[in-house]
Amino acid sequence: MNKLTLFLVLLFVSISINAQVVTEEKRKTVTEKGDTIYTESTIVSKSEDITPREDMLVINPLKFFLFYNLSYFHKVSESVAVGAGFQIPTISGLGGVGLNAEARIYPSKKTLRGFYFAPNLTYMKLTAHGESVSAFGLGALVGWQWFPGDDFAIGLGIGIDHYTLSNDNVDDDFNSYSGSIPVVRFDIGYAW
Repeated sequence: MNKLTLFLVLLFVSISINAQVVTEEKRKTVTEKGDTIYTESTIVSKSEDITPREDMLVINPLKFFLFYNLSYFHKVSESVAVGAGFQIPTISGLGGVGLNAEARIYPSKKTLRGFYFAPNLTYMKLTAHGESVSAFGLGALVGWQWFPGDDFAIGLGIGIDHYTLSNDNVDDDFNSYSGSIPVVRFDIGYAW
């Protein structure tokens, strides 16, 4: 897991660096008197995607080892987007459903694009071997969202979630779902 985390952090840093375009130009101008003037210039320009996006659907394929998932986000202001999603377990013998809510705060005021902070809440109802338990989660993460294609969305995030079970008298099947865990997010999706 350490190599995967390092890879994702390096990918996050390399993508978040703004690229610039350099254009070198040489001009030859002939005046009315027949004099020739040569000029050289270097133009440095920066481009930014300003496509307005109000909504986004994403999945986190890294989470598929534990849960199938789908989340929807909607822009509510220039610096805030709110989202909700669901997840169902992929582990054999484990059933149930989970719901989550998240607010993404974009300090750059470019909602659904760039760096964000994201507090989140999760509620899960899990079942295994005839036993059922509810889990409540509270978490926070920092991330980066960008659009390498027109509406194709990619996001990376790291953070921490803390889960609390509804019943402390459960057997070993659910003990691993209580406590704090690190979160690595790699979202892919579509925005419009």
